[in-house]
Amino acid sequence: MTYVLPSQQPPDTSMDTKEINLVSILHRPDADDIKSTLLRKLDIRLIPLLSVLYLLCFLDRSNIGNAKLGGLEQDLHMDHFQYQWSLSIFFAGYIIFQVPSNIIMRRWRPAFWLSFLMLSWGIVATAMAACSNFAGLMVCRLLLGCFEAGFFPGVIYMLSLWYTRQEYGRRVGLFFSFGSLAGAFGGILAYGISQIPTHTLATWQWLFIIEGSPSILIAVFAAWYLPDKPEKAKFLTSDERQLEVERLAEDAGVSKDQSFSWGQAASVYQDWKLYVYIFIYLMGAIMIHGVTLFLPSIVAGMGEWTNAQAQLLTTPPYILAFIATIAVGRSSDHFFERAWHMVGCDLLGILGFLLLVLVPQHLVAVHYVAACMVVIAVYASVPAKVAWFTNNFGGLTRRAIASATIVSVGLVGGIFGGQIYYDGPEYKNGNTIVCACTAAQLTAVLFLRFRLARENKRRSQLSEHEKELELAKYGGPTLIGDRHPDYRYVL
Repeated sequence: MTYVLPSQQPPDTSMDTKEINLVSILHRPDADDIKSTLLRKLDIRLIPLLSVLYLLCFLDRSNIGNAKLGGLEQDLHMDHFQYQWSLSIFFAGYIIFQVPSNIIMRRWRPAFWLSFLMLSWGIVATAMAACSNFAGLMVCRLLLGCFEAGFFPGVIYMLSLWYTRQEYGRRVGLFFSFGSLAGAFGGILAYGISQIPTHTLATWQWLFIIEGSPSILIAVFAAWYLPDKPEKAKFLTSDERQLEVERLAEDAGVSKDQSFSWGQAASVYQDWKLYVYIFIYLMGAIMIHGVTLFLPSIVAGMGEWTNAQAQLLTTPPYILAFIATIAVGRSSDHFFERAWHMVGCDLLGILGFLLLVLVPQHLVAVHYVAACMVVIAVYASVPAKVAWFTNNFGGLTRRAIASATIVSVGLVGGIFGGQIYYDGPEYKNGNTIVCACTAAQLTAVLFLRFRLARENKRRSQLSEHEKELELAKYGGPTLIGDRHPDYRYVL
């Protein structure tokens, strides 16, 4: 049996043809054993480092919430309105640079590009300690957003180059769970930093330096350690490389095109489901960034404790979210289902927000449990959400453009998330707004699941002639991607 490369085009001339045989290995008797070893190597090589990188990314992005309790507002002579804008300006850079970043990543070496972004944001995050006024902080937060913009969509695209659709959710879950772990670690670290004497530097300055500098150090290592693509992965044997290429091609099926064209990129914006996914991500971004940026302040307003104690009390909700995020990612892969997992998380979040809004403030234990519930809900739904839209855009170019567009436009919600918690210390209006966003996301998820299920059913009833008409309608095999009549959406 001969094997044809997924792109249906001549192989990359830079590839060593001795490394990948032209005889299929996918159905050999020892294929399962090779696959088991292959997945173990991939998981060891990719997931731990990418997860640590995301922990640092999220820590550098969200530590401004802890810095506020460390005296940032007072030392920079900012009012609450200016502080809110220092949160939101981050997302301006984040939104603008995500799609260009993924295009660069699609055309260049993913490992080098991710490492460059990390080095850049690490420098900016550390330099924030030198800010002396509101303008300087705004510039640093804008630059931080620009450099962090390409990391998350870049990683979710990069993982899709190595794992099949059914293997993807649990890996994204583990990767993203380190964002919630960053919240837990950030609370503990902020508490520890608050104990450092402030006769040389303020607490918030130590916070930016200590949490920003590791990103600089690890960036160089990541450029050397991370692989770019399966065909040239030196840490795999020739059989493992070939099996990896074959099984990804088999999983992609009719949407396995690997070429790049601007027509493919443009076709993403003619796809109706892109805009539903953007709305879902937009609502989720308001939820997660609002809760993350203001959790230290929300907890501080619950009881009579010091700012340092409030920093420490933000840790348990994030630990629970870390566990739940991994569990939801594994479960959504096991059942190969995404929408109902998101629905469950949204229902938990709605209940938590209602408790925060309706229960009297003096019932501190109830409010703290509710805070744990909402942190779990907003984080745990993300693996299923990301896996869902990544699974349902076929072809590498369509997937790269779609993922970056969904994340970048959806993160307009991050700007709103930095503005809605304006009524402390109880934040009833802020929690009401986020509760409404959770309900809106829930409604959109149910609508999209129904539409995709109906589309799968329609495609299964098409005749051969009708399938040919569908191919012609979307510009042929190189442009059709997941709209191919033989493609089935993950629900």
